Amino acid sequence: MAKRAIMVAAMLALLGCGSNSPTYTQMGGNACTPTANEVCMMNLAFNPSNLSIAHGTTVTWKNGDAVNHTVGNASGSAETFTSGFIGAGGTYSHTFATPGTFEYYCAIHGMDGSPPTGMHGTITVN
Repeated sequence: MAKRAIMVAAMLALLGCGSNSPTYTQMGGNACTPTANEVCMMNLAFNPSNLSIAHGTTVTWKNGDAVNHTVGNASGSAETFTSGFIGAGGTYSHTFATPGTFEYYCAIHGMDGSPPTGMHGTITVN
């Protein structure tokens, strides 16, 4: 029980929850404009959430929110990637060498079920 309370307290601190916390629609502050190879993480969403790229392309995710996000996919996938925490304005890049469709999610805001129903997206590699 004590471990669970510590874990909840840590997550609340990490997410910046509290009486003076911004709402999800007020979390911006780091300019991010999606491109053909860049996905923006803003307002608890990936934009675009679905991206099609050529084999060998590097995709960069940029955090445009004021809270931490992550980018990762399920272990056992044909191509596995995970970012760790990405702070406000931070980026993470991955080069896709394997053709296929790869679902990914934010481990903080996207693990509401299987498949993820929160903050998630798909990369299709041709």
